[in-house]
Order: sequence, then structure tokens, then C-alpha cells
Amino acid sequence: MEKYSTLIGVVLEKLGQTYKELTFNYNGLDAILKEHSAEEAANTPELITIRDLRDTYGELIAQLEQRWPGIKD
Repeated sequence: MEKYSTLIGVVLEKLGQTYKELTFNYNGLDAILKEHSAEEAANTPELITIRDLRDTYGELIAQLEQRWPGIKD
């Protein structure tokens, strides 16, 4: 099955890039939320959406780290 080695390498490289993009987006959304009070974040529809998006990114990141522990490197 050596013929699949290149494919696996390309997919793993892309997965690593995706992980970096997810963490970049998570950190950006988290920074936006930190600029606002908890009350403001809980009562502003746009900030609620940003929080939900950040949390979704966090869940995706956690799943990738659990499934592929070496992805953080």
C-alpha cells in the first residue's frame, strides 16, 4: 500500500494547516470577547454569535488534539 503514502502525507499536512487556522481564528474571536464585559457579551447578539463560533472552534481543536496528539507540534 505504499502508493498511498503520498496521499496520507498531503492530507496530514493539510490537517496541520487547518489546525493552525482553527487556533488562529479561535484566538482572534477570544480576543474580541475579552474586550467586553461578561454582561455585554451575554446580552449582545453579535457577541453571543462570536462566543458560539469561538466555542465551536474550541471543540474542533480539542477533537483534533485528542485524535492527533502530535498536531500541536
